[in-house]
Amino acid sequence: MQNFSKAERIAVALYFIWFFLQLALFFYADEDPDNALFWPFTSGDKALKSTYDVLEFVVYAGAPLIFFIAYRIVFGNDRETSSGRRHSSSSFFIAFLDEKIKAEELTQKLNELQNRTVSYNYLNELKADKEKVTSHSINNWFDKIEIKKKYKEFES
Repeated sequence: MQNFSKAERIAVALYFIWFFLQLALFFYADEDPDNALFWPFTSGDKALKSTYDVLEFVVYAGAPLIFFIAYRIVFGNDRETSSGRRHSSSSFFIAFLDEKIKAEELTQKLNELQNRTVSYNYLNELKADKEKVTSHSINNWFDKIEIKKKYKEFES
């Protein structure tokens, strides 16, 4: 759930309400429903209680879930981790490094304005660490562990 945006979490909450409403309707319906009719397309005086059965439950409870899963498959992984964009929960460390890079860039700009010595070594090191973390190399997992150990303040 932490990977979901606010709108997606609201949609999931509404779906849970919808699901339990459908579940209540399913248990409230007659035990021997008319399987030939599909609610609300009933004929005559047939009511929801007498026509709601497993088919309606599957359609009304399952269809929104299928649409949501399809939406997440298509649009769920489009979150980029470049600066200024939303970070997914799995990339908090990348967001942390982004903020460290921004802070170091500001520090170096202030040093330039105050005629102090300017050193881009730490900034270049931060950028190299971020590149290692975001790369998809074979040693990616080991690189991430080593780099996270390097920045102790991330864990606190």
